[in-house]
Amino acid sequence: MSTVAPWVTVSRLAIYPIKSCAGLEVDRLVFDAIGPVNDRRYMVVRPDGCFLTQRQLPLMARVTPALTDAGLVLHTAGQPELGTCELKQPDHQLWQECRVWKDQTRGLDCGNEVAAWLEAALGQAVRLVYMPDEVVRPVDPDYVQANDRVGFADGFPVLVTHQASADFLSDQLQRELAMMRFRPNVVVSGGEAFDELQWKTLQAEQGASSMHLVKPCTRCVIPLRNPQTLEREADVTELLKQHCRIGKEIIFGQNALLRDVQEILVGSRWQALP
Repeated sequence: MSTVAPWVTVSRLAIYPIKSCAGLEVDRLVFDAIGPVNDRRYMVVRPDGCFLTQRQLPLMARVTPALTDAGLVLHTAGQPELGTCELKQPDHQLWQECRVWKDQTRGLDCGNEVAAWLEAALGQAVRLVYMPDEVVRPVDPDYVQANDRVGFADGFPVLVTHQASADFLSDQLQRELAMMRFRPNVVVSGGEAFDELQWKTLQAEQGASSMHLVKPCTRCVIPLRNPQTLEREADVTELLKQHCRIGKEIIFGQNALLRDVQEILVGSRWQALP
């Protein structure tokens, strides 16, 4: 592992409009009080409000949203008979109590049409909920500062990963290990593999914007699955155990809190500070 890289460049950006469904690569992230705009503001839940992810329903990886002026349009690969589903803004009367891990929160139910479409796509009775601006879900209290908030993401508004680390793993695997398996918001390039575990702050080249890397991201089964077949790959499991295990956890990427960040652009430069 090298010394800390002094500068990194944002090489990719992504949002995930529906938690645990397919992501969208973008040229810039715009931020509001909750986090990246259009990122994990929707969530699939059981009828009782408990959140669902690819951990339980791998087919969620094939549900792909497209952003429109009205909201979202959904389609799913491999099931053309379902066509698309246009998701309108939910009715503010249809509140649903819901849960993300240990957090009790609430969202607006998005209605029966999208629920029926998702049930057909996923093979299980589900609802879709939306988090409007008035819902306040705090970041993990062990890390929160200045009233930090988060949408339906697991615990933090932004996940930062390092392209050099994914490239190293691909070299070891002798095939590409796609970065999007790890579901980052911000991918940076520069320095050597796993340098990011030493970083504490990414400071923008221009202005006062900064990303504070507050907690390494523990990984679940999702990165272990082939994105096409959705089958778990034993060699990827062993690879991550060998190179990314810290204690009993598999670690890849860093969860981040933002300070004075209005937007992040592909190609922008940030100083990596230990």
